[in-house]
Amino acid sequence: MRVSKLAIVCPSALVMGVTTNCLNFALVFYSHDKFGADTFQASLFGSLYSLSYLFCCSFGGKLLQKIPPLRSILLAIGSVFIGLCLMLKAPTLHAAYIVETGIGIAVSFFWPQLMGWLSSGQEGKQLARATSFFNFSWSTGTIVAPFLAGFLSDLNGIYPLYACLALTAINGIYVSATAYLLKHDETTTSSPTAKSSTTAQQPFEDHSPMIRFPAWYGLICAWFAIGFLYNSYPLMAEQMLGFSRQHIGNLILLRALTATIMMTGMGFCAFWQFRYWQLIAGHLLLAVNMLLFGFASGTLSITMLISVSGVLCAHAYTNSMFHGISGSTNRTLRMAIHEAALSIGAVIGGALTGWLFEKTRSIAACGQVVAAVILSAVICDIFFAAMARRHRNR
Repeated sequence: MRVSKLAIVCPSALVMGVTTNCLNFALVFYSHDKFGADTFQASLFGSLYSLSYLFCCSFGGKLLQKIPPLRSILLAIGSVFIGLCLMLKAPTLHAAYIVETGIGIAVSFFWPQLMGWLSSGQEGKQLARATSFFNFSWSTGTIVAPFLAGFLSDLNGIYPLYACLALTAINGIYVSATAYLLKHDETTTSSPTAKSSTTAQQPFEDHSPMIRFPAWYGLICAWFAIGFLYNSYPLMAEQMLGFSRQHIGNLILLRALTATIMMTGMGFCAFWQFRYWQLIAGHLLLAVNMLLFGFASGTLSITMLISVSGVLCAHAYTNSMFHGISGSTNRTLRMAIHEAALSIGAVIGGALTGWLFEKTRSIAACGQVVAAVILSAVICDIFFAAMARRHRNR
């Protein structure tokens, strides 16, 4: 029996999605419990993870292209397992920071390779469907992760780390076992000049659309909001609003659920593709939503606003992913850029809002800063839309 690469990509993305999101969410509380970290210090875990991930995606692109996808994926999973073992033994906060940085480096060998491998040889509707299945898989992991992390953190701050260790072991065993059943022509990333059936639809010339640039910047701004929601807001909500850790996890779960629904739905629609108006509308609504989120204090209003943020951040993510790889002859490099963009946003968003909260003790001030950053994406969208219109009218 032979299987397609989708049989490896989607389950592995699901498990890795659960693992990394559960870990980064849990470290906010784990660092507070074990090392006495404040909001800013706790937010640095997510920022260091994203920063090291960003660095490797930005400067390790050529290295990633030389490593076969399966080997890179297994290397990443094995390294994450070692990192988690070291995290459990970390004696100080600074040692834990170093380990978290290492885990970010390890994961940089996973996502770009996985996404580049999946998208190779596909364009148009095929590409949209493939990315839809992929997005459904990893984003389902982000639904499970906050519930799991919140529930286990309420019992004991160290329990989520044990869960992550078990999940990483399962992921490694599954990928290793399934690799033997993989079709021979799907074991490597297709090069643009390879004469095989998997690259028959791959363009020999680059036809990347200009809209990828505002889509990438929009992703940076959207993940600035994610950095705030995932790395800073949990401790803010616990300290200022009196929410339990499980309740905070459930709120993050709702954001992930609406994001999953949005990304899956966009994969089966084409009306938004290569359209600037939908990019402008999505970013503008996200800016307004985050501004209102900063002032929300009741459970109902926070639930509604955080759910909407999931939809709009997913909109930004899907635009960046689709327009970034559409028409490109180097999918792995483009996915590295995509991952670098979201990492930039998460690094700055988590660290800046964590620092701002320690200075002001105001969630509203954090929401205003996030909204202002996202509003800059709207200005960028309008600028590129005007350029595109001028080019068409020539």
